[in-house]
Amino acid sequence: MQQPFDPGITQSYDGSVRRIVNRNGSFNVRRRGRRLSDFHLFQFFVTLSWPRFFAVVILAFVLVTLAFTGLYLAVGVSELQGIDAATPGERFLEVLFFSVQTLTTVGYGSISPRGVEVNVVASVEALGGVLALAFTAGLLYGRFSRPNARLRFSARAIVAPYQGGTSLQIRVANQRTNALVDIEATLLLMTVEGIGPSARRVYARMDLERSNVYFLPLTWTIVHPIDAASPLHGKPPELLAAQSAEIMVLIRAFDDTFSQVVNARTSYRFDEISWGYRFQPAFHHDEGGHLELDLAKMDDVTPA
Repeated sequence: MQQPFDPGITQSYDGSVRRIVNRNGSFNVRRRGRRLSDFHLFQFFVTLSWPRFFAVVILAFVLVTLAFTGLYLAVGVSELQGIDAATPGERFLEVLFFSVQTLTTVGYGSISPRGVEVNVVASVEALGGVLALAFTAGLLYGRFSRPNARLRFSARAIVAPYQGGTSLQIRVANQRTNALVDIEATLLLMTVEGIGPSARRVYARMDLERSNVYFLPLTWTIVHPIDAASPLHGKPPELLAAQSAEIMVLIRAFDDTFSQVVNARTSYRFDEISWGYRFQPAFHHDEGGHLELDLAKMDDVTPA
């Protein structure tokens, strides 16, 4: 029998039905009591999604230009040479565009500062613009150069016939064209044992038919034989549901493009396991004899 252990997620259980690992690989953990010094600005921007990243950059750009526009208006429009607008709205727009040109260090020259105070404000804005440009360029480089695995897992795990018995199977494929080598898979089964205050999470390693492959140009079906040594042995779907079972998957691979190790995670709860099915092939040979992978067929199954 495999001895229970804690992989770092805790064995305590409070009756929550929330999963431990989300399908996107994130953990259901919220941190409280953090100090301001724990916040890492570069890490925050690098880990943001692309839409949120651009939204934050655009919002910051708008707020900074508006703030300096207010400073220029407070100093006095008369200190800016070249503004000939007749209405307050037009003057505001001209000062706003001057602020944009100064922040981005474009400087078309149609408007220029001529007083000490407004020159100080313009100098501060220009310096901030140079620093902001360098910081944003560093963030973009960090985001583009940051290796990450873009693996696609099958929508459901299946229990399929296997060598006269059954096995748990999960299919995975690389959604990108980069080369992943030396791919290794680890599966853990989490179940809740006990009732009431004595209930706790129990973890067990799941032995695999093949724990690693050298290449991943096509799909890889990760197979866990359900034999006498399996933690799934003798556990029908009803028992897995009663134990709030969750299967956690960790994939570790070497990215040949970045020459770095990348990781991908996901999990399958008891209600995301289909019993008595087989995966259908997701690749075929085309007319030219080339192998063609169809990622749209990753989740195709047929009754066993």
